[in-house]
Amino acid sequence: MVKRVDAGPDGLYHVGGVTFKMNIGSRAQVWHRTARKTSGGLTRKDLKMNKHGRIVSVKKSKSNPLKRLTDAGYKTKKGVFGATKHGKKTRRNKKSRKGRK
Repeated sequence: MVKRVDAGPDGLYHVGGVTFKMNIGSRAQVWHRTARKTSGGLTRKDLKMNKHGRIVSVKKSKSNPLKRLTDAGYKTKKGVFGATKHGKKTRRNKKSRKGRK
């Protein structure tokens, strides 16, 4: 069984030779080594700074960006660079196309 992390007599949390002011904190606190982990359980090794300067999960940022776009209704189109939005075919659109044939 894993030992529970408690504050020492000095009021700080000592884990693996590292000292933290707080056990659970925000992503920024974890990033700046003030807190040990986030409420979701992410430690500093699970976080990274993205190109916008935000502290984000490494795992989520590595997940395929194109897959996220396809889930949101974007697809790739031949001859066009990047993903384009593909709306659902509505009955009205189908009807107007049928009349144009």
